[in-house]
Amino acid sequence: MNSNPISGRLNYLWHKYSVFVEGVTKGNTDINSADIAYWRNKLFTRFITWLVPVSLIALIPGATMGIVKGYPIISIIDIAAAFSIFVIALNPRLSLLTRKFSVVFILYSLAAALMVYLGFLGPAFIYLLALSVFITLTFPNKYAYYSIAANFFICASCALIIYFKLFNSPLIKEFDLGIWVAVSSNLIFLSQVCVVLISYLIKGLEDTVTKEFGLKSQLQQESKERLLNNLLLKESEAHYKSLFFLSPLPMWVLDSKTFRFLQVNEAAIKTYGYSNTAFLKMTIEDIKADEQAVDAPDTFRNIHEAESSMVKIEQHLRKNKDVFYVEVTFNSIPFSGKLAILGVARDMTEQMNYIKAIEGQNKKLHEIAYIQSHVVRAPLARIIGLVNLIKTNTDVALDREMLGYLEQSANEFDEAIKDITSKTEQIFID
Repeated sequence: MNSNPISGRLNYLWHKYSVFVEGVTKGNTDINSADIAYWRNKLFTRFITWLVPVSLIALIPGATMGIVKGYPIISIIDIAAAFSIFVIALNPRLSLLTRKFSVVFILYSLAAALMVYLGFLGPAFIYLLALSVFITLTFPNKYAYYSIAANFFICASCALIIYFKLFNSPLIKEFDLGIWVAVSSNLIFLSQVCVVLISYLIKGLEDTVTKEFGLKSQLQQESKERLLNNLLLKESEAHYKSLFFLSPLPMWVLDSKTFRFLQVNEAAIKTYGYSNTAFLKMTIEDIKADEQAVDAPDTFRNIHEAESSMVKIEQHLRKNKDVFYVEVTFNSIPFSGKLAILGVARDMTEQMNYIKAIEGQNKKLHEIAYIQSHVVRAPLARIIGLVNLIKTNTDVALDREMLGYLEQSANEFDEAIKDITSKTEQIFID
């Protein structure tokens, strides 16, 4: 807590005043602006903040001495200039640029009046030089050189006053035209030096600010893109985990070199009968049927090199040694910073049994076709031949022999038909 109540009160009043001026003179408030306009406006705000109270240091003695020394007009001009600056600069209805130009115009008018009525001994030269610096700092660079022209115009006007002896100005007594030109040319020279050097400095600062702003914008864009990529990656990982762990098909991730299971889903655990812990101690070879050739190295190497998937139909073993057919799709995926193999298994046992049943039926149909073309045809041909002989022969003893052959062929024919019927019924039963 401040021990001095007067100091504390003054600090409070100064703070309230500064906040008020900041609010009514606020221009470009975007501190991330690529140009230096923000700082120019900020400097004008600071100028107005300090101008009003500090100007009293010059205003009070200046106005007092003007009255005492017989220059009441100077006192009136000083007071009017200070009041005008205060009213215009703190008028929020005017644009900031309009207030800047108005303040500059008032100060130039004050400097010109001081030059005419007080001559070289007045503060006019200081004001003119300071205005060049002020304009260069608070206005865009294109306006900075106008201050040199304004100083030249005021000095030229004073030269006309000296030459034509106007207004009974003290300049007429202090200078002749040649000396005035020599003196005022130094003001023009100093004004130009200040404008050029400060403009160069501000241009360098502006280029630096622009470059830093560009780099900052680029870093922010890269940061946003990196953040977006991270979010997309996390979303992708979440989708992958959902698809992997909630998939109804058995899925697993294999080490490309050791063929060991790195991760399995719940469907694989249910289908094969092994626990998750047991799976992580096994390799792909442990779930293949004995008669299945293990070609994992070649398969996985081809998948990584081609960057494509591979589909194979294999016989796998459950924990209870049941053999079943699966269609496995292998894909190359990154896993924990290295390439791995994602396997997706689809049970093909029913389809394979159906195919085997069809193959068995086809085999029986081939047998039926063979019986029809060979077994049935032979006794049928003999029957036909015997029938023709009976028709053309009248020998009774021969007829009896032929009837015996005919009966034998008929029996063979009957057996062949029964065999065909039996195989046909078996096809429909299967």
